[in-house]
Amino acid sequence: MPSILKIIAINLALILFGLVLAELTFGNWFMPYAPPDPKVFDRKFSGWQDLYEPHGTITYIRDQYGLRGVRDNPISKIDIVTVGGSTTDQVFITEGQTWQDVIHAETGLVVANAGIDGMALSTHIVVVEDWLHRIPGLHPRYYLHFLGVNDASRPSRPAILTGRDSWSRFLRPRSAIYLAIRRIQDRFAPPLIVSHKGMNVGTTQGWVKVELDQEKISNYIEASFRPTLRTLIKVHQVKNETVILVTQPANPLAVRREGDAVFVSSPFISDWAATLWAINRTMSQVCHEEAVSCHFIDMADELRFEPEDFYDLVHYTPKGASRIGKFLSRRLESIPARGHE
Repeated sequence: MPSILKIIAINLALILFGLVLAELTFGNWFMPYAPPDPKVFDRKFSGWQDLYEPHGTITYIRDQYGLRGVRDNPISKIDIVTVGGSTTDQVFITEGQTWQDVIHAETGLVVANAGIDGMALSTHIVVVEDWLHRIPGLHPRYYLHFLGVNDASRPSRPAILTGRDSWSRFLRPRSAIYLAIRRIQDRFAPPLIVSHKGMNVGTTQGWVKVELDQEKISNYIEASFRPTLRTLIKVHQVKNETVILVTQPANPLAVRREGDAVFVSSPFISDWAATLWAINRTMSQVCHEEAVSCHFIDMADELRFEPEDFYDLVHYTPKGASRIGKFLSRRLESIPARGHE
């Protein structure tokens, strides 16, 4: 019996040693800053896109800090950092044609793209505190947050832990084993409403008025979204930074609004569309409460979009990105920047 226990102990020790070695080799434990998805560092690839016309090759580049669109400009020259999910990242739009690139071309401002697919509001806080605020020399005039489309899918899901002492928050971006498990889970996870080519919006079979579940939406807004948004603004206020909150639209073939009524072309997105509208209203309310440090841009309501601006429910074509970039360029002209550390 003692010999069997000894063999078990030796094998367990070898397994533990192997796990530690794998973590030290493939993990990100010694990085001074850590985005939620470490694969964005020093990344460059070219690929074929057939999501919109004309089909063609796209090029995607991230620098050593994990930022897109900065190119040869030093970190200290960055004027705006944009934070959001896939509609901010725009992985299927080539370099030079993202809405951040359009802002740069229109205004001369240096815009860093810190978008990461799937990012919801609680992750914005993690991204700012654990990644962007820790990049040496990064002191932008503005932090522009694209919010809504991912959060609208999550009214029944718990928010990601954002406390500084959260072991999960520390572990997520650094552990190689954790990241490997997440990738396996993602392969078998059910499809999200907000995903590239996630639903066919090419034709409208007839509009359906959304019957709002006011209690469910209100509970999500008051218990989760509103307090988390206030926390995000406070994270920037500590650094005396200017926050810009921007609402996100949906493909007009899929969602339209008439006053307080929301209509969808598919019942599948009813809850999502209704929650997105509630999120947009909440962003306006919270930002106006913090008017000194926060500026609200209701792009979803102020800018008229066409079906050709999208290649699915929410993701933009280069034409849509150009429209957004030019619109935001005009709005940025009237927003003063606060001083910061």
